[in-house]
Amino acid sequence: MMQEAAIIQAVIEGKNGYAELVERYHVGLIIHCERLVGDRTDAEDVAQEAFVKAYLNLKNYDADKARFSTWLYKIATNLAIDYLRKERRISHEADVETLAELSMPTQVELAERNELRAIVAALEPPAYKQVIEGYYWQGKSYQELAEELRVPLNTVRTWIHRAKEQLKEQLV
Repeated sequence: MMQEAAIIQAVIEGKNGYAELVERYHVGLIIHCERLVGDRTDAEDVAQEAFVKAYLNLKNYDADKARFSTWLYKIATNLAIDYLRKERRISHEADVETLAELSMPTQVELAERNELRAIVAALEPPAYKQVIEGYYWQGKSYQELAEELRVPLNTVRTWIHRAKEQLKEQLV
């Protein structure tokens, strides 16, 4: 897998590669947008628009100011606000501020994420960690994971099932 900075530079130079960025972030961005707009289909539309806008403005992205994911999520948040204004679901600045606060994780959410990441990192065998991170956090399909890990598809299914069982034990 190419490093993000190399992918961005290649895309700016007119080469292919943007699809890899979309693959990395599409699941998380849709979840983020759904949290903001309250509807999965609308969230998918907003996320798609965010990817297009990011692509068209990629030459303006400054890695010294923010990570690519932060920049992309900010674009999506602004588009979600625009969408809600257009749909008249929000009408004044107080609602916009509330929505902007929703898009920022709280300290409790950050702590929970860190705790969950630590639990996932401790899964045994380590392949369980790889499949959970790949499937849930990177949005990879079972087939993609099987190819990447060079194991049969059913092995990936089994590992994800067993990893989820371990997670249940740890989280309950």
